Amino acid sequence: MDSALEVTLRTQGEIWLASREVGRLADTEPYFLNTALYYAFGLASGRYVDRLFEPTYLDDTAAVADEIYVTPAAPASTSDEGVANWITSTYNTSSDDYAAINYSAQNDPDAKKNLPSYGRRRVLGHGNELRCYVLGRGISARELEAEIPGYVRLGKKRGKAKVETERRSVDTETGQYELGHPIGAYDTEQTPTGNLLTKRMRPTPLVVQGSYEGEYVELSDLAEDSETDEKDDSPVKFPADVRFLRSKR
Repeated sequence: MDSALEVTLRTQGEIWLASREVGRLADTEPYFLNTALYYAFGLASGRYVDRLFEPTYLDDTAAVADEIYVTPAAPASTSDEGVANWITSTYNTSSDDYAAINYSAQNDPDAKKNLPSYGRRRVLGHGNELRCYVLGRGISARELEAEIPGYVRLGKKRGKAKVETERRSVDTETGQYELGHPIGAYDTEQTPTGNLLTKRMRPTPLVVQGSYEGEYVELSDLAEDSETDEKDDSPVKFPADVRFLRSKR
């Protein structure tokens, strides 16, 4: 790794992802997977008209996967999960027909259709902060910053988030280390040695924490390194081989 950015995403309204569905409740977990962030940042684009309904992440990111790795976004603060504003609402839809025919379960013509009726959903509200990192191989931090837009749209209703970037210094080390930020479960070939915590997400699960041994990159505060001799007390560490869906390629 040659360069790195710390990227803060500040929600500018409701952002809704059906991360978890329990009965008629759709819940939004406070994470943005990198399967979405590559598209949100404009680093990948899919088919305008999709009749296959099959993921094309590998093809869509083939041009940038060797140069740029985007981590999933997680709450910027660990207190109260780092998310201060949730919105829970009830939705209710019904047919425009004057009278609805009540079919039996065996004869219902809409039985195989995913028609919305009613339920509740919890979404991310305004003012929440989530953080991700953008790592570059053979590309400078200035070039990385030029790739990242000032605002992005995310989620089912294309919610808006403001994007702020800050450069980080990158050092490569070898030894035991703790993962400093969630990554995709398929983004590294290194195997955790302990302290593993994962989170089931769709389409890819997250590795939230874990102990590793091997080559890693360490991201630290650029300003502290240059202006003082003090070192960052909690540098963020990633496996050195981290790459988007590495084990799937």
